[in-house]
Amino acid sequence: MSESRYEREEYLEQNEEEAARAARRKNVAALAILAVLVVVGILLFERLRDVSRLQDCLMTRAGNCNDMVEPPRPAGNLR
Repeated sequence: MSESRYEREEYLEQNEEEAARAARRKNVAALAILAVLVVVGILLFERLRDVSRLQDCLMTRAGNCNDMVEPPRPAGNLR
């Protein structure tokens, strides 16, 4: 039995449920990407604010700017 052109196209079209699922997947992916960007933005903002505070302290020639900096940690697993 040969299928008509319209019967073949019917199988290729998305029904409403499949289209809704695809739209939800896209929305969830977009929300996840947006959440990652917000978190990265907050971390970057915090880091830049800390560097700015340290620079302000150093420009005033204060003697206690070491309190604003974490001591360096040794690289690797040195004991």
